[in-house]
This record gives sequence, structure tokens and C-alpha cells, in this order.
Amino acid sequence: MFIAIPVGMNYRAERLPLVTFFLIGLNTLVYLVSLICSFQTDGDSNIWIFEHLWLTPSACTWYACVTSMFVHAGFFHLFGNMIFLFLFGSCVEDLIGRLRFAIFYLLGGLLAEIVYIAMVPEHFMSPRPMGGASGAISACMGMYLLLRADADIEFKYFFWFIYIRAGDFEIPAWLAITFWFVKDLFWAVLGMTSKHAGSGVAFGAHVGGLLGGLALVAIYKWVVERRETVTTGDNRIIKPERIRITVPPRPAVSAAETPTIYLHDGTQQTGPFTLSQVQAMLQCGSISRETEYWSEGLDDWQGVAELSSRPLE
Repeated sequence: MFIAIPVGMNYRAERLPLVTFFLIGLNTLVYLVSLICSFQTDGDSNIWIFEHLWLTPSACTWYACVTSMFVHAGFFHLFGNMIFLFLFGSCVEDLIGRLRFAIFYLLGGLLAEIVYIAMVPEHFMSPRPMGGASGAISACMGMYLLLRADADIEFKYFFWFIYIRAGDFEIPAWLAITFWFVKDLFWAVLGMTSKHAGSGVAFGAHVGGLLGGLALVAIYKWVVERRETVTTGDNRIIKPERIRITVPPRPAVSAAETPTIYLHDGTQQTGPFTLSQVQAMLQCGSISRETEYWSEGLDDWQGVAELSSRPLE
């Protein structure tokens, strides 16, 4: 048997992920309260929870669309979801801001539920309840994919067949998330074509959540940011004069390198820097990968992330 668990990203957050911690705490609290109630009522409370807090398409209430994102069927259901929520949620929250992340998380969960209902054979007549944070977390994965497609995800693996072996490896985020999406899409389509196919996992919600997350970040990147640029005005200068700034400790500059790169984080312009200095700042996290740069010969500002792997000349 082979199990691989994501345990880290090559990304250093610049702010404490308060919204992500709140969501993890709320999911855990709901599970613990439901567990205590189940012990005290010999399981009778579970029936009430399934009827009122889980999303049942054939008997859907407006509040169940939200409460179903915070209920889980068991410890491992909760634990697995919270691992993914912490890893992807904290990164996305840092990249787009706490308020946007909170709104996008809920919207992504709602979109996941809509796609789930569309993909089950009975649609709104389905009697099967759906619950869990995986739809909204899938939206986080879709948002992360569009924001940091070139990032790597670190996995811990466990393999046992006669003997046990463990280790770790890294793969690009786009490859891991795409594989996960294609797998779930396959099972969701199989569930659509056969009423007997299914394992109790809402694959349609995973598919809808990821697509919803991609759509939400696309809107954020191509509409909201452009509108803010038009409103505030673009104060960047294509051929700026050198300006004095205070930057983190810089690595030694090779005599062959000439500082020609200017950076702009959306509010302030700094530079010039050498390529090795920019790569060092990216590596230590002192500048965001969303920062833009300009150098002699460029017609417009470009994303600085593309410089992270460029070889030194």
C-alpha cells in the first residue's frame, strides 16, 4: 500500500493566517460538539444533524448550504480536510488577503454544492446528504493553482508491502492538483452515468470547488486588479532614475553583474538590483512573487516570479 500526504509548500507566508485558523477551529468545534451530543443521546443526535445541517438536495434548506461546509462524518474525514485547508488556505489567504479569502472560501463552497447537485443522477431529487469542507477546500486548491502554478508541493510518503518504507518528495503544484482533479472528475462522471457507482465521496463537489476557485481568482486577477490600477493610477516609470532605498542584506555582487532590474510591489518602486539579488530576495521571502519587475529592453512590467529560475549570465 502507498500513501502520500502533502506536508508543505515552498512558500513563506508574510501574515498570520487568521481566517484559516478560524475555519479550522470552527470545523473542529462543530465535530467535537456533534461527537459529544452523539455519546449523550446514543446516536440520536446524528439523525437530527444529518437532517438539518447536512445538505440533502431533495430537502434542502437555505442554511444547510452553509452549515454543510462545517460538518464531517468522522475523525479521519475532518483530519484529512484540515491538513489540506491549512496548507492551501494559509497560502491563498496570504496572497489575496483575509477578507477576499473568507468570501472566496464561502463562494467556492457554494459553487461546489451547485456542481455536486448537477452531477448526481437525481439532481435536486437526490436523497443523499452531503457534508464536509472538501468542496470549499477544493476551491482553495483551484485558487492556489492559478496564483502559484510554478510552486512545488512537498509530500511525505509511506509504503508497505512486506516491509515498510517512508520518505519525502516534491512535485510541481500544477501537476499534483491536475492529477487530483482528473481523478475526481473521472469518478464524478462515472457517478453520473451509474446510480450504483460511488464510494460516499462527493467527487462532483471537488470538481465544482476547484473550477469555482479558478474562476474566482481569474475574476480577482483580471477584473479587480485592473479596476484598482485605473482608479489609483499607475505611478510606475518605465525608465526610472536610481533611487536610494533600504533593502534586506544583499548577497555579494559579482563584478560581471550590473544592477539593471527595478521592482514594483503595487505601491512603491525600488531598484536597481542585479539578478542574483532579486533571486536571493525571492528565496528568503523578502519580496512577494506577485511583485513586478522592469529592465532595459522590456516593453512593460513583468512578473518577478519568472526570474527565480533564470540562470545568471
